[in-house]
Amino acid sequence: MSDSPRSRRRPVVLLSFVLVGVIGVAAALLALADTEDDPINVLLQNWPLVALAGLIYALGMCVYAVSWALLFDKADNRGLIGLSFLISQPVKYLPGGVAQPISQVALTAQVSESRAGAVVAFPVHVLINVIVGLTLAAPLLLVMEQASWARWLIVLVPLLWVPLDRRWMVRVLDLLGRLHRIFRVGDVLPAQRAILHAAGAGLVAHALMFLVFGLMAGEAITEYSVLGLSVAYGLAWVVGYVALPAPAGLGAREATLVALVGTGSTMTVIQVSAAHRILTLLVELILLALASLSLRRAIRGRQPDTHGLSEPVPADEAEHETPSIDPA
Repeated sequence: MSDSPRSRRRPVVLLSFVLVGVIGVAAALLALADTEDDPINVLLQNWPLVALAGLIYALGMCVYAVSWALLFDKADNRGLIGLSFLISQPVKYLPGGVAQPISQVALTAQVSESRAGAVVAFPVHVLINVIVGLTLAAPLLLVMEQASWARWLIVLVPLLWVPLDRRWMVRVLDLLGRLHRIFRVGDVLPAQRAILHAAGAGLVAHALMFLVFGLMAGEAITEYSVLGLSVAYGLAWVVGYVALPAPAGLGAREATLVALVGTGSTMTVIQVSAAHRILTLLVELILLALASLSLRRAIRGRQPDTHGLSEPVPADEAEHETPSIDPA
């Protein structure tokens, strides 16, 4: 990595995204503090289970970062790309819903040195997340009485994965490229193998993260099993994920959960959801701090020594070097 002005700016860019992420976390905590019920009590009532849920969520987020990094199959620093993904996540709690995509693409572009690659990879990753979320939520058709009339739709779940065919993506990009030159990004679309690997990692990541809500809500919402609650949260997560104006799907996710599992226990669902958000916020903040330190250290390690030290002379040249003679 060359000692260019761009590379020297990376620590500054990194610090700015970290600060924005912390602001996002603070904004979300202030929003949750306005809830009528105290979600902190939910976290403290069974702290060993909550601690286990936090560890599972941290593991899920790490696999989630791997899913993003796998899309950059030609990059030799996918580990740094994964770290940049973790740093960008808390920004999603800022109102508006656009800060997180911008920060994720911008920070990844700084690390990977491929702005076009980051821009194209983002919608591919969004598509993967939606497909994976709907796939994991599909068992709702089997366990929810409200969906008994549509249980046969479960056989259509494999069709959700058709849009991940790279040939379809190429055609869409070609069509968009004819409409506007901003979509003419060249051959930077991830390979088919990379897309499928990212989808596989995303499937594992989301399964772990959805399970966290099921574990936390299982004791409070006894009408459903942990698996049923996890599956219901999967659909709620997808709804919140595509609700762009809402920060981290705030409101849209809770409304979906209430519609699915809140019959007779609306306030319980909201209280558990608020406790779940606080836990995930804390985990993401810890991951942000660790990823920031690791990425900053890696960037410094890649920068050449510019303190005026001369480069060592190769041994073979030193042997043939003619010694100078002092005329004195």
